[in-house]
Amino acid sequence: MFVVQDSILVFMNINKMVQEVLSEAAIELLDTLAAHTIVAAPQQRSSLTFMPVDADDWNATMLLMREIFEAEVLLSGDTEWLSFRILQAYGVRDGQLAYQFTPVFAQALAA
Repeated sequence: MFVVQDSILVFMNINKMVQEVLSEAAIELLDTLAAHTIVAAPQQRSSLTFMPVDADDWNATMLLMREIFEAEVLLSGDTEWLSFRILQAYGVRDGQLAYQFTPVFAQALAA
């Protein structure tokens, strides 16, 4: 039971830290990407995932993806710290947005 509670607390802390480094629009896109990943690849959250994007939204979506890709999240305590990125890779394949979460962020999604 403590492990579950600890996992929930870690995810809540990560979520709070992510909100501090991303714009509101990027957070909304990240939430969409995470939800899509959970549905599309529930057992392999750090694998490459594909999501369709409306043609009119490509430019704005790619700018937000760049913001998410470049964001660095830092969790720190008294004697320990962890710095990680959210996305490992992103691009376009077969007319769909292709993206891959870093293993650390994917593990937080699994919590």
